[in-house]
Amino acid sequence: MRTKSAKSFQRSLFALAFLNFAQAFGQPPKISEDRELKEFDLTGWNCLDKLEGSARTPDGVERNRLKNRSWINPAGASVKAMDTASFLTEVASFDAETRRKRRKELSPGQKAELDGREQQLVSLTGYLVLAYAGPPESTNCGNIDIHDWHLEVLAKPSDHPPEIGDPTPIICEITPRTQNAIYRDHIRMQELAAFIRAPDLSYESTGHPARKIRLTGYLLWDDDHNGSADVGTTIERIAANKYHQPWRSTAWEIHPVMKIEVLDDVPAAAAPANSPTSSPSPKSPPTPAAISPSASVQQFATIMKDVKIKIPYGEAVIPRGTKLPVLKRDASTVTVQYIGHSQIIPIASTDLK
Repeated sequence: MRTKSAKSFQRSLFALAFLNFAQAFGQPPKISEDRELKEFDLTGWNCLDKLEGSARTPDGVERNRLKNRSWINPAGASVKAMDTASFLTEVASFDAETRRKRRKELSPGQKAELDGREQQLVSLTGYLVLAYAGPPESTNCGNIDIHDWHLEVLAKPSDHPPEIGDPTPIICEITPRTQNAIYRDHIRMQELAAFIRAPDLSYESTGHPARKIRLTGYLLWDDDHNGSADVGTTIERIAANKYHQPWRSTAWEIHPVMKIEVLDDVPAAAAPANSPTSSPSPKSPPTPAAISPSASVQQFATIMKDVKIKIPYGEAVIPRGTKLPVLKRDASTVTVQYIGHSQIIPIASTDLK
């Protein structure tokens, strides 16, 4: 007769096997519905005082504590500036020595080098092709709604979402501890990324090309993603769970991101030249009651409370604090440009009087 402990062990093995099967054959984790940065209220978050998150291993604890560093203002700090090519050159020798390794497997010399590098503030210049809410991770105690933002940065803009044959990006991550500062700096993913990945892992176009940006933050070696399915120069396959593999050019990333700056001069809400919204129809002149902003002075409206709007792929919320170009206004509404389209919103939800 089997003992109670033997039965418990068998059930544990079955549960582990089922979890591995689900992960391997197409059951991605539940992901936040967020498609834009917002201001997090972290009071009451059960992970706020746990820099190690829910990690159970020494290397996981060390890695999470680095990911969960608090926001700092990098102005005036010593920051090494790099583009995508020089970033990969910077970490190439370490990558070659530590291929497929984890922190616990490093030699004393490699660990000393890692410790030094992970204290560096760096900046990366490139194009934000794809942005998405990260899945539940031990870093954030497995929370779905309080999550990292994953940013895929490439040397050149792309007119399509990731597909087989494309180069892999450098990964940068905004964390719940740094998101509020970046949000208050008027940075919005819908205005910078060419594509947003939805919770079902489909891709949604933002209606404009990838913007050229500079991201500043700490170097981090995410050895949890240092395997052959993670790291490579070119996307080789799309897995059953819809993730592209490899999905990153190196296990090194900027994490956490402290600051994002826009480097191109393309208006954030500008539509592509072939977009049906790029020029107004001559048959739709503004009504006599409408007041159009002066052509020489662009007027902007700041959203004072979240506004729900209709967009081509469903609904979205324009977050409080977003600053948008004004196209026209009347007594009760204002027409603004948002992610490449004109949107009519109540004037009472803005700072316009």
